[in-house]
Amino acid sequence: MKLRRKFATVAVLAAVASVTPISSVDAGTALGGGGASFLANMMEECRSLYNGNPGANPNSDTITYDGTAGSSNGKSRFKSGQYKFGGSESAYDAGTAPADLVYVPLVGGAIAIGYRIDGKSPADAQVRLTGELVAKIFAGRITNWNDPAIAAVNKKTSVAKKLTSTADGVTAKVVKVGSKVNFTISMNAAARTKYKAKKVVITRTSLGGTPKIVLSSKPAAKLTRSIAYAKNTVYTVKAGKTTIGTLAVEKVQDGVNITFPNLPIRVAYRSGGSGTTNNFALYLNKSFPSIWTKPTNDTFATAFPGTVPGDGTFQAASGNQGVAAYVANNNGAITYAELSFLEALRIQSAAVQNPGKKYVAPSAVSSAIWFEAAEVADTGLVTQNYANTAADAYPINAISYGLASKTASSDNTGVKGFFSYFINTCAPNRAAGNGYTALQGAILEKAKAQVAKISAG
Repeated sequence: MKLRRKFATVAVLAAVASVTPISSVDAGTALGGGGASFLANMMEECRSLYNGNPGANPNSDTITYDGTAGSSNGKSRFKSGQYKFGGSESAYDAGTAPADLVYVPLVGGAIAIGYRIDGKSPADAQVRLTGELVAKIFAGRITNWNDPAIAAVNKKTSVAKKLTSTADGVTAKVVKVGSKVNFTISMNAAARTKYKAKKVVITRTSLGGTPKIVLSSKPAAKLTRSIAYAKNTVYTVKAGKTTIGTLAVEKVQDGVNITFPNLPIRVAYRSGGSGTTNNFALYLNKSFPSIWTKPTNDTFATAFPGTVPGDGTFQAASGNQGVAAYVANNNGAITYAELSFLEALRIQSAAVQNPGKKYVAPSAVSSAIWFEAAEVADTGLVTQNYANTAADAYPINAISYGLASKTASSDNTGVKGFFSYFINTCAPNRAAGNGYTALQGAILEKAKAQVAKISAG
């Protein structure tokens, strides 16, 4: 993965651009934006490509983005005019949005649970956490890595051999032939009609890995696919949003026996107003309301169920980059952060149990599968379905929004061109490689419609 780390430079450029825009025939316009750090790595990729692409950027505008500000600052500074566009994973509070606001979904991504546990054995084994364990750890109710509840879910189990599954007029079969695994998908007429505008998808997941799509096809009476055999692999078959079944050509190992050290847990959380915090706390509140009892909020201390401990077991840090760095430098630490920030520092991420009772690692694919069950409103805001039982969906995610204006102006027209490039060109080609999830389906179509409103007067 190639990730850029130019936060200081980008912040300075954004601040300069937002205060003193530069405009000329040759240089175009400097359009400074800022806000969500969750979005920063993807924004850095897309703005750099856009700035150097005269075909996509014929006016030679220069896009900058302050990715150290956080979502709350992104919203407030966009409203005040300091930023020409904003970035946020959370909406304005009711009655506080600027006039002519347009929310544009730009990209999605997993909020990964990153950790450093020196002394666990095996050292490279991926830790598994139920959602309830995540809720209790970040509420300060589980305080040591050798807690029996953590050990209990980090045991080697198995998945039984299963060669056939039928649901909703679709039958999926798999068989191992030599070094190949062969699939046959049969669909009756009713199923072909029901799913005619959808896809039939097969994903494979190996032990300790993330889902990979091995078939994505339009419905047909019969579909076949042959792939290379891999040990300890399960295959999930879906038609549209319907899971037909999870198949395995043999008994498959599921999970690893992990021995945890007697090591205090140190929770790193976002110090400022954060859309990552808002989405993380929303997941906890919606999924485990008896533990995370308060409504979500951009501020961790406000969303926290009680008072954040002041004994050093909880540590605030600035931005996704700040909490990731804290984990990298502190044994026993755990945090929540956009996946690319953890991967850049080689921090391990937990596989989290989803509502379908499957442990899934964060990835571009498993995040995209989660968003298939989400709903998008006329405003462009996305509501996640926290009861999504898709077997290969990672359950903790966020959508990053660009904040723009309907007001007709040359600056807003420049922002419109950049946002269009972001969702139509940059994200589809670059998101997965940078640890993000490009928009698909209804969310993508709504994003395009929202872009069309920018600078429309």
